[in-house]
Formats: sequence, C-alpha cells, structure tokens
Amino acid sequence: MTIIDSRSRGRSLRKDALGLGSSTAIGIASTAPAYSLAVSVGLLAGYVGAAAPVVLAVSAVPVFLVVLCFRELNRAEPDCGTTFPWTEKAFGIGVGRMVGWTTVMACLLVMSNLAQVAAVYTYLLLGLDGAADSRLAKAGLGVVFILLMAVLAYRGIRIAATTQFILLTIEVLALLWFAVNAFSEAGTVSIPAFSETGDGSWVAAVLVAIFVYWGWDSSFSTNEETRDPGRTPAIAALVANGFLVILYVVVAWAAVAYAGSAALGDIADDDFFAVLSNELLGTAGGKLLVAAVLVSALASTQTTILPTARTMLSMARRDAFPGQFARISSRYQTPTVSTWVFAGTSVVVYASLVLTSDDVLADSVAAVSLLVSLYYLATAAAVPVYFAGQWSGRILQRVVVPVVAAASFVGVLVLSVIDVSAGPLIVVAVVLVIGAAIMFSMKPPAEGEGRQ
Repeated sequence: MTIIDSRSRGRSLRKDALGLGSSTAIGIASTAPAYSLAVSVGLLAGYVGAAAPVVLAVSAVPVFLVVLCFRELNRAEPDCGTTFPWTEKAFGIGVGRMVGWTTVMACLLVMSNLAQVAAVYTYLLLGLDGAADSRLAKAGLGVVFILLMAVLAYRGIRIAATTQFILLTIEVLALLWFAVNAFSEAGTVSIPAFSETGDGSWVAAVLVAIFVYWGWDSSFSTNEETRDPGRTPAIAALVANGFLVILYVVVAWAAVAYAGSAALGDIADDDFFAVLSNELLGTAGGKLLVAAVLVSALASTQTTILPTARTMLSMARRDAFPGQFARISSRYQTPTVSTWVFAGTSVVVYASLVLTSDDVLADSVAAVSLLVSLYYLATAAAVPVYFAGQWSGRILQRVVVPVVAAASFVGVLVLSVIDVSAGPLIVVAVVLVIGAAIMFSMKPPAEGEGRQ
C-alpha cells in the first residue's frame, strides 16, 4: 500500500461528531435548494410547461430508490468514500476507481456553478450591477468564496454542520415566503392545467430534476463522523429527500401558478427569482430572496468540498490516489491534502471558465447530471453483486430495488444520448477519458492492503 506520511498514520476523522439533525442538514444543504430552484424552474417550464412540478415529483422516485441502495451498502460498509469502495468491491478496482473519479469530477464541475452564482448574487445584493457583469470581478469574488468555504470545511465537521444549520434555515424560510406570496397573488392553489407543455423535452427536464436533487449523498459521505454510522446517514438522506420533494414541488407549483409556464419559459436562461421577486415581494423582499440564493450557493459550496475531500481520502487509502491525499489534520480531524487540492483545483477551473465562457451555468448542468446518473447507476448495479449469496431475507432491498433503480438510470442515460446536445456529452467523454488514463495508471494495492 502507498506509504502515508508518518504524521498522519493512525489518525481518523472525528468520530460521533454528527447526529441525525446535523447529518440531515448537510444532506439538504448540499442540494442548495434556493440555488437549484433559481436555475431550474425556468428551464423546466421551458422544457415541459406547467408539468414542471410533476416532473420534479416523479423524478424523485428513482432518486429515492438510489437512496435505498446507498442505505443497504452503507449498512454493510460505512466508508466515507461511499460509491468508490462499494463499486470497487462489487466490480473490481478498475470500475471502482472510475466511479470514484466520476464522483469527484461531478463535484468539481458544479463548484463553478456555485461560485458563479454566489459572486453574481453578492454584487446584485449590493447594487453593483456592473461588477455582476464583469468576468474579472466574478472570477475574483468566486475564488474568495471557494477558499472561505474550504477554510470552514477544514476547520472541522462540527463547525461545518453549525454553519449549514444557520444558512439552511435562512434559505428555506425565504423560499416558503416566496411560495406563500406567489399563491396569494395567484389567488389559487389548484393543480395547473397541462395544456402548455413547453418544448416537450421530457428527457432534458428529467436531467435538470436529477441535478436539483443531487447532494443528499453528503449525508453518507460524512458517515465515519456520524453517530451510528451504519444507520443514521440513511435516515438523514431519506428525510432530506422527503423534505426536498415537498419544498421543490410547492415552490415550482407556486411559480407556475403566479407567473404561468409560458412566462417562466421565456426567462429560462435567467434566474426566475431575480426576474419575479421584486414584482412579487417588493424591493426589500426581492433583496431577501437574492440573499437566500446567495446563502444557498455558499452553503452548497462548503458541502461540496466536504464529501469530495472524503471521497479522495478514501481513494488514497486504497491506492487510487497518491497516499498524501489520505492525510488527516491532527487538530481538526479533517482531510488536509484532499481538501486543499480540491479547493485549489476548483479555483483554477472556475476562474478559467468564468473568464472564457459566456454561459458557465448552462455549460455544466447537463454534464453534471449525466455524471451523477452514471455513478447512481453504478451504485445501484453494485448492490446485487456486492451481496451475492446474501440475498436471503432481503431480496427486495438487495435485488428488486437496485434493479429497478439501475434500469431507470439506464433509460435516462440512453435517452440523453439521443436527445441532449453534443456539448454536455463531449464534456462527459473528456472527463471519462482523462479519468481512465489517470485511474488506470495508478498501481493496484498489494495483496491484503488497501482495505482499511
């Protein structure tokens, strides 16, 4: 096994640091509810019209099935690397490494989205519209936010959890306020008529929905730091998803009822909160909603760093990354090299994209959704293989649910290849080719090693 610095040998992540509430908050905050709704509701309305709330509800079903797959695997092996060690054991080191790489790259791509939104919304909140349009200003502030959230993530999981509680409370209250006012102005809470179906791009809509739910698996990524690691993360993830389904459907429904699907579709390329909030809530209310989206992006930036650093740490334990990535701080009991390398790489990727691309958000949402679908598929497919010969008494959990979940994401991926534009597919192909070159160049663990 790769030799790890002696100063890190024997150290572990902080045990019993998180309870059910903290783990749930991290799972919800990782999805960035306000940010996710801000960038998705207009797109969904453009793709499927008034059916946007229905797509959000239906798309939660395969995601819920994947949560059950995570639960089953986590009960057997609570490892902070989650999909990486589970698929490695099921399918071998090559597949495991590629799944781990896919997970890390999905997180790296979404960091640019989050940093961009946080920077733009800060300038809008301060009335600095010129800076919000300046690539250099957005790049500078986004970099500051990434580094600030990395510091908070590095300072310890308890500080991170406390930060998430505060930020999440602010954004959820603001979203509910928006929904109540939207329904009140619309004068109805009836189910919207589906006579307007937008472009009818159902596959693209499902990909967007998968993107907005992604993040709950952070509850599993912090399993080694959670009380009762084999049980608590699963409960937290299930509660998080149940909460998100209700929140997403209610807010999307309120937006459709208030503005209409056609109007929302017309502003699909913009954040619909920014367009509608001042008209609905007044200037002060609009500012509060802008602040909520800013808070949401910052919270998710931190909760993206947390699980990714732990995935890289787990991969280093098993020789899929250099051994230095397994170093753990003696003071804070958090990953050191993994945290800072991921933050540094995120800074480089974000700055490069924002300075050269005219549409950072749209360039990566579909690509991230495809990568997420790939590792969800791999995790679901791993369950029956992982538990081969151990199906008795748990045939539903270890065969039926995983097969249905895997089939769902196979369908999404196949239809995506047919229906989605070439840009996201090229991004995914490049990520996988680079990943294969790097992952298969790493030496395999020696016999009996790499299984901490």
